[in-house]
Amino acid sequence: MYKKFRLLAFIFLSGVAVASGQTENSPYSRYGLGDQMRTQNIINRGMGGFSAAYGDYQSVNFTNPASYGRIKATVLDIGVEVNTSTMRALNPPRKFSSASPNISYVTVGIPLSRKRDWGVVVGLRPMSRISYQLERNERNTSGTLNDSINSIFRGEGGTQQVFIGMGFGVKNLRLGINAGYLFGSKDYSTRTTFINDSVLYYRSLHGTTTNFGGLLLNGGLQYTIKLNKDTRLHAGAFGSLKQTMKGNRTILRETFVPTAEDEPQRVDSVSTQKDIRGDMIYPASYGFGLMLDRESKWMIGADFTQTNWNDYRFFGEKDFVQNSWKVHVGGQIIPNALNGKNYWNRVAYRAGFNYGTDYVNVDGDMPTYAVTFGMGLPMRPPAYTKQFAVINLGLEYGRRGDKNSTVRESFFAISLGLNLSDIWFQKRKYY
Repeated sequence: MYKKFRLLAFIFLSGVAVASGQTENSPYSRYGLGDQMRTQNIINRGMGGFSAAYGDYQSVNFTNPASYGRIKATVLDIGVEVNTSTMRALNPPRKFSSASPNISYVTVGIPLSRKRDWGVVVGLRPMSRISYQLERNERNTSGTLNDSINSIFRGEGGTQQVFIGMGFGVKNLRLGINAGYLFGSKDYSTRTTFINDSVLYYRSLHGTTTNFGGLLLNGGLQYTIKLNKDTRLHAGAFGSLKQTMKGNRTILRETFVPTAEDEPQRVDSVSTQKDIRGDMIYPASYGFGLMLDRESKWMIGADFTQTNWNDYRFFGEKDFVQNSWKVHVGGQIIPNALNGKNYWNRVAYRAGFNYGTDYVNVDGDMPTYAVTFGMGLPMRPPAYTKQFAVINLGLEYGRRGDKNSTVRESFFAISLGLNLSDIWFQKRKYY
């Protein structure tokens, strides 16, 4: 059984690597910093995304750094995902689909003290992605020529964060902080072609490339109340303040001819503006929630999160964004964690949902909602008390937008997480 699950993990990770060459096309990623990546680990995603009060010794809950104090063994936590989406536009009516594999996060958690609740985490994770290509054909009725105009709009980029965090606990209270560097790019271009039967025009390219980065801090706290011998109530909160980051922009205007690979080959540079300095204001965000659990049996929880995107500015521009919020509800049950004979009794079964408003605001509020399912599949027998290896599977189906939205999206995501604390992480003792 355990060898089969190791093979399953390898096949899934290999599939993500092969599929990484596929093209994603998300028109909404044109706005703000692009489509926002999920901000929870795979365990929490399977439970609707609640994470404010969550923490355990087998995984890294980077959403709330206060949870790092619960890490009891060195753990490697890796997450990958494959997202598929179908877009439906109202005017003109059309439909298109895309797929995008991504690495969700790579984190390592290390307990600094086994006697005290004190842990440190280092990690890397993508925060957002930009990937779209749209084409428009229209007639140019101005002037003396009645040409057709073909315009192709492209966008690439996104943001990533590398961070280090620390969490510690004193009795029932835990505190934590993440210090990271957020960096990214936005590369937008418009390629225009005038089509005329008797006149040959060079094609034009207008491109804007912006690179940016800066320090990003966020903190959190958790508090535990023991209700009886096995049942506990946890409260948690996390957040970050509005922060300003530096950027550098290049604007290019040129004429070109296409190559066989459909890449532009410059004919003449009309204008180039380099080293344009500016600021990006990254918005404040916060979340809070509760979790009730019985150790190794079950848990239920709920969160509320909000990000103040009204404060977002990119080189002084606001863009079509607004404050976003979301409610996350979910739970987990393990039939019998110590049953060595029946494997499926030791599997963690998870489910949940979330609902809120998206931060993109092109033609009014855009609701978003999803249902989630998940499983925690142990890869070792229960006799391994100090070593564990778990495959966490997450499934999410949801929608973005409603009947009033110009473009509606339905999406399905498969996420896979590997939590490893094996012999190579443990300090060996010889007698």
